[in-house]
Amino acid sequence: ASRLHLGCISAASRLHLGRISAASRLCLLFSLEVPRALEKNAFSLVAPNAAAFATAVVLGFAVNIASFLVIQRTSSVMLKLLGTARNAGLVLFSAVFLGEEITPLQGFGYALSLAFFGLYNYYKIKGL
Repeated sequence: ASRLHLGCISAASRLHLGRISAASRLCLLFSLEVPRALEKNAFSLVAPNAAAFATAVVLGFAVNIASFLVIQRTSSVMLKLLGTARNAGLVLFSAVFLGEEITPLQGFGYALSLAFFGLYNYYKIKGL
């Protein structure tokens, strides 16, 4: 019963902090970003690229849902490790297949990061 009670407090806190966060972000948006966008007529880019903007919204929402599900099924540590592995994998993919230049030390660091991610998963699966 106490766990359920703590979960309710946590949900209420997130709801309260979410409103404060949204309000502060809206203030910053309307004071800093909107005037600059209006000055540069940036909103005119939305209509011709509506599909791209809609896709970005859907994918952003999907990433947030996926992050939530990863944390629910595993842990926040795993989410952090997945992010690190994704970044390292992207850099190595770009270097190998797209011709991006990285130094040998950078390549070693990214490869090491991926290797330890694999080791972590191996030991996690084996229960060691």
